[in-house]
Amino acid sequence: MARNYDKQKRSYALATLLLRIADGRRVGLAQEEGFTLVEILIVIAIVGILAAVAILVGRHYTAKAHYAVVLSECDKVYKAFSLFYMDNEMFPNATSNPAFQLDTFNPFRSQGYYNGNITSRLRNGRADSYDSPDDQGANQEFWLQLTLDADQNVRFLVVQSDNAPLGGGQWLAGVYVFRNGVLSSP
Repeated sequence: MARNYDKQKRSYALATLLLRIADGRRVGLAQEEGFTLVEILIVIAIVGILAAVAILVGRHYTAKAHYAVVLSECDKVYKAFSLFYMDNEMFPNATSNPAFQLDTFNPFRSQGYYNGNITSRLRNGRADSYDSPDDQGANQEFWLQLTLDADQNVRFLVVQSDNAPLGGGQWLAGVYVFRNGVLSSP
């Protein structure tokens, strides 16, 4: 009989506990201790919102860091073009020797003008396009277009030409950024 009474007592205690949880009452030894299920769910929701915001902010700063690195590398590429020109009295050709390679940046790498790692941060691991137009003389101008992998709305133009596709026919020399339909100097 005592055993049966203990089972009934435990069943009653469990049923009371479940009713308190369902009712939203605090669960614990005393009425002031513990948290309701609703309070716990609210805390979980707040933590989830904060985590989502942190991820978005982290992505923004990652994109900004990639932008800064590519901009710095574009300056080095522009200097490589200048050094190549001083040594060869022309810029690399778009199609024949020494042809500029969009994925390896040769002849700059092979001849020691550039040793950076810009391609790892570019869309498809390579520059978009390159040309060395001849309207100023054979290989006397160039343009190189690159797209940032972290934010494909951002394109870079390394240029010394009036024929660059993003340049609108004006003579440009240096590194430029094309973002939101606007070409600007960084």
